[in-house]
Amino acid sequence: MVRKIYSLFLLIACSGLHTALHAQSDPQFSMYMLNPVYYNPAAVGSEGVGRFQLVHRTQWAGYQGTFDDGGAPSTQLFSFNMPLAKYRSGIGVFAMNDRLGPEANQAVMAAYALRLPVSKGTLALGVQGGIYNKSIDYNRLRPGEPGDPLLGAGRLNQTRPDVSVGAQFSAGNYYIGASMQHISQPAFRLANEVIVNPLARTIYVTGGYRYAWNELIDFMPSAIYKINTSPDPSIQASSFEVNMMAMYDKRHWVGLGYRQQDAIMATLGVSLLRNNALRFGYSFDFITGGRGAKSPTSHELLLSYSLPEPQTGRKPIIRTPRFRY
Repeated sequence: MVRKIYSLFLLIACSGLHTALHAQSDPQFSMYMLNPVYYNPAAVGSEGVGRFQLVHRTQWAGYQGTFDDGGAPSTQLFSFNMPLAKYRSGIGVFAMNDRLGPEANQAVMAAYALRLPVSKGTLALGVQGGIYNKSIDYNRLRPGEPGDPLLGAGRLNQTRPDVSVGAQFSAGNYYIGASMQHISQPAFRLANEVIVNPLARTIYVTGGYRYAWNELIDFMPSAIYKINTSPDPSIQASSFEVNMMAMYDKRHWVGLGYRQQDAIMATLGVSLLRNNALRFGYSFDFITGGRGAKSPTSHELLLSYSLPEPQTGRKPIIRTPRFRY
């Protein structure tokens, strides 16, 4: 089994080497392995307990573009998911706020996953739907050529429906999943009626594994592979991230990761309270690619709380290698 998982990670990593990520329509998170609900609707309910989670990310801290006050991308993500064991299902919601200078993106999504027991594990099939809002404030732009007819005026705002699907297989010590975001390709016209800015369909492939080195130390490698399927060939791209986390006594963890042609990430965290219900995490990104156009660091904070597991008189079952640590 270890050899199979290693081969999976190698395949994901090598595939990502073929092309660089030139454009990104969705925000990214260095602690992706702790944000499964955002990347794949099939992950809702996979932990076996309800979980509230809040993430704040400041990317390229201190970056200043051709607009006023504070150009660094900033993202907030709130999510909740829980299992419906009686119905072999899971449900979840998330709300996302993402800002880059004069542009803002907000989304509110609800997800449902059907969880089917299969040989040696669980196969989950998920669907997600909601609304995606995109806006731009042209008053904050400082164009190099004033009077550009392609630039609008004032603040423009549009909302569109959005749909995603996903699948995930999980067993006692590993998982693998795939999802496609923005299947409906919501299109926005924020400059004029001729120029269309659609959300490109994005494919995410994720995988993770837990190796118990001894009673106190666990190693947890993970990977995510992203494919942007934009109809514009000039921005079609793919990229990958890999991460290795080490956990001590099921409560304290540190990790080191790499994002293709972008950054090296260091992660640390701690879980507190009974059953490790309260979780704190922090990730520091040191930018290694595109330094001429980016500030050198990014920062990410995570806070989550899991609800007590319903008492059934049986020992709790670890349902996913993301663990309730």
